[in-house]
Amino acid sequence: MVHDLKEELLVLIDGNSLVYRAFFALPLLRTKQGVFTNAVYGFLTMLFKVLKDYNPAYLVVAFDKSRATVRTEEFAEYKAHRQPTPPELREQFTLLKEILKAMDITYMEIEGYEADDLIGTLSTRTWDKGVPCLIVTGDQDALQLAKRGVDILLTRKGISETEKYTDELVMEKWEVYPNRLVDVKGLMGDASDNIPGVPGIGKKTAIKLIKAFGTLEELYQRIEEVTPERIRKLLAEHREQAFLSRSLGTIVTDLDIPCDLEDFRYDHPQRSRLLELYQELEFAAFAKDLGAIEEAIELPVRDFREVMEQVEPGDSLAVFMVVKPHHPMWAEVVDTYLWWREGAYVLSGRDTGRLKPIMEDERVEKYLHDAKQAMVILARQGIELRGVKGDTLLLSYVVDPSFDGESLQEHIFHYWGRVVEQDAAPEKAVAEIINLHHYLLEKCDEQILKLYYEVEMPLTRVLAQMELTGVKVEGETLAGISRELGERLDMTESSIYELAGEEFNINSTRQLGHVLFDELGLPALKKTKTGYSTNAAVLEQLYDYHPIIPLIMDYRQLIKLKSTYVDALPNYIHPETGRVHTIFKQAVTATGRLSSAEPNLQNIPIRMAEGRRIRKAFITSQRDWLLLSADYSQIDLRVLAHVSGDPTLIDTFEEGVDIHARTASEIFKVPVADVTSELRYRAKAVNFGIIYGISDFGLARDTGVSRAEAHEYIANYLDSYPGVRRYMKEIVEMGREQGYVSTILGRRYLPDLLSSNRMVRANAERMALNTPIQGSSADIIKLAMLNIDQQLKASQLKSRMILQVHDDLLLEVYADELNQVAYLVKECMENAFQLKVPLLAAVKIGLDWYDMNSWE
Repeated sequence: MVHDLKEELLVLIDGNSLVYRAFFALPLLRTKQGVFTNAVYGFLTMLFKVLKDYNPAYLVVAFDKSRATVRTEEFAEYKAHRQPTPPELREQFTLLKEILKAMDITYMEIEGYEADDLIGTLSTRTWDKGVPCLIVTGDQDALQLAKRGVDILLTRKGISETEKYTDELVMEKWEVYPNRLVDVKGLMGDASDNIPGVPGIGKKTAIKLIKAFGTLEELYQRIEEVTPERIRKLLAEHREQAFLSRSLGTIVTDLDIPCDLEDFRYDHPQRSRLLELYQELEFAAFAKDLGAIEEAIELPVRDFREVMEQVEPGDSLAVFMVVKPHHPMWAEVVDTYLWWREGAYVLSGRDTGRLKPIMEDERVEKYLHDAKQAMVILARQGIELRGVKGDTLLLSYVVDPSFDGESLQEHIFHYWGRVVEQDAAPEKAVAEIINLHHYLLEKCDEQILKLYYEVEMPLTRVLAQMELTGVKVEGETLAGISRELGERLDMTESSIYELAGEEFNINSTRQLGHVLFDELGLPALKKTKTGYSTNAAVLEQLYDYHPIIPLIMDYRQLIKLKSTYVDALPNYIHPETGRVHTIFKQAVTATGRLSSAEPNLQNIPIRMAEGRRIRKAFITSQRDWLLLSADYSQIDLRVLAHVSGDPTLIDTFEEGVDIHARTASEIFKVPVADVTSELRYRAKAVNFGIIYGISDFGLARDTGVSRAEAHEYIANYLDSYPGVRRYMKEIVEMGREQGYVSTILGRRYLPDLLSSNRMVRANAERMALNTPIQGSSADIIKLAMLNIDQQLKASQLKSRMILQVHDDLLLEVYADELNQVAYLVKECMENAFQLKVPLLAAVKIGLDWYDMNSWE
């Protein structure tokens, strides 16, 4: 699974591990009342460092429920040598949970399982959803969970030192893939957990054996190949103990626990309760940091009529709308707060229409936080928001795109360290908007201001109109697709039962594992505490072993497609418009790309034939209208050619040569005419891998070749395109010197290139390479959207943009305007920015988003 560069991060913290580490690292601290606090203080110190360094959107702390677990049932001596929890520590768990509750941080514990198991399950479930995850722990067992998108932050000495592990670093240090560490542990054991392993086999021998044989199963099936004889005898004698040890060391990843990301969102701390707890525990520094937090001042709220009667052209207003729910197409205005001439004013939501004269007067300057949301909400009330002078959400975004807070409250706290509870005291929130805008302006140079005023601010109005317009989605078509998928699921289910020789619950890991490994005798590649693993990685390895495996994989894809997309989309069809209105998130991704939410229309799985058919439900709103799709061709690679200045790459695009075939010819040393589809596929992986800063490890994993071959591919690529090699080196050096890298429009990304942590630095280097490329592509399509919108309006055309999916624009076009609009869109896209190579856009038309034909 490949994750987008910027997605909201989930941090999973091993509560027991960090609490114990903090307790033994710090002296026994206690309050005047004799309450021990050292473990809580140390845990919070580590927590705040993680929050500062990673700024996660979602957070969960997992705890052990008790010492009795499924592991102690399996092996009574598991962790039996560990001393009871010290009484000075035991009471601190309760205190910590009270603080976590006040901080709005979810914590979990389940009888019979350890914190590791909750973390393993949550990291796996959220990874399946495409959400990146960081696991914070002091336990190296967690390294088995590492994979692309799931990193491990291991605490080292005391409470201050940490080391971040990616799957690549695990491979580098242990010489085996992370998911094979449990096989290593099965052989070497773990004295800290009282896991026996195979006596006489240490870490080096265990790694050597697993590198040679892959798994315990394969090792024992080929035990006669093991040398020397002493090791072979030890393995044979302790076979059962080896598998037991692996089972004890394997983290559970399939617990039946709730996993709704929104439940884990970290955004509503109870400030007053938190301050009370800090004061009780005598954590003066934490209380001071909390806010110093602005004092509780009373801010009178005046009658709105005063503004209506006295506001003049040139006046400045801050506008803050309290709405429920937050989706602008369903939102109802509760109250609107204005800040004018150093005073706060409120208007009840039922009187929103009275805002019309002020909101539509361009001469009155308005400052908002997320003006786009207000534009859509007011437009539904028949009010056009004009005269927007500033948007603190967007200005903050161009100043610091690495900060992913969305609410005004988060921004005030991020920049000033003050807490303003915008829901409880909106009159205080609105009072901050203009001040915050002026403060952020002082951080801008000319280039950033140009990006803000000439790109992001004008684009807000374009996106607001697209959200308001929405896209027509036909519920009947989705229902038909749902029925077809249901029939396919029934047929697939029947075929699975026939091959299994029995009926069972395919969605049950335990029952499926029993059928595959006990009944059909397939090799059990991995076991969890609750039985056999049947995850996607296991099924992929078993693909050719039995015809039931492809059917199970198809079944899972179909059921996810049906439930996540086909059956879910009708719920987003607005009852008044009959259309789906996504929210375009303009201030989220580090690269400048737009994202889509509620629903996410950029994430429909079109690589699957069944997924592509979902687009058949996206239709024109009425007769005599068409859909037009305009898609940039290989824009990231064209931007790479531009920024690197590599002559071979530039010539390839200028001559219109197939870039992937040309690259294959260069790195595999064969004529272009002799490039096979397989070689082109590998070259394509290298082309895009270079953009994303992929390593030989990652390329090997993605293409199925050896790491040595992948290393050779990358080396040959850089030899063939020396300009790219030079760019990769210079852009990182530039980032170190100036503290940021930038796109063609000056959008900046601030990578941590000077970090003392080698892995943090390595990740920052990949981002420093990639962000200017993807960010420049995002800049270009934003310029194209602005130009298209301007041209459509200037020509007084009915046609309108309705969707943007990364490099693809979707328009609803009036049939009589088709040729004019198609030419207009193509021209605007291909001339949005002057690169050193041509920009090309392919235009397609159709009655729906699925059946589309080339316009040319």
